[in-house]
Amino acid sequence: MYCVAYKFTLLSNNSETRRQFIEVWSGLTDFFRDSCGALGSRLHYNDDDGVFYAYAQWPSHAIKQASGDVEPTDSFGKLRLKWAELCGPSEVLWEGEVVADMLS
Repeated sequence: MYCVAYKFTLLSNNSETRRQFIEVWSGLTDFFRDSCGALGSRLHYNDDDGVFYAYAQWPSHAIKQASGDVEPTDSFGKLRLKWAELCGPSEVLWEGEVVADMLS
């Protein structure tokens, strides 16, 4: 299994933009899971710094890389546009192969 951890900072951090961001993030995650072979993702919010953190899981690094070749749907494009209205550039914190897994 291959994982990627992200950091997302909203352009305007209030309850409505957080709600919208979670909705958009969920839709994008659905696309990657349903159309690209991703295993899903988890999203976390840190009140201390007002930032969202997430990690996505993939069966392999090759499947993650191949996701870039998948034709985006119209709804995916709309979600990406909304994402750009809500969020600054995404930051990849780390990525790599799982070597031990204690989640249940």
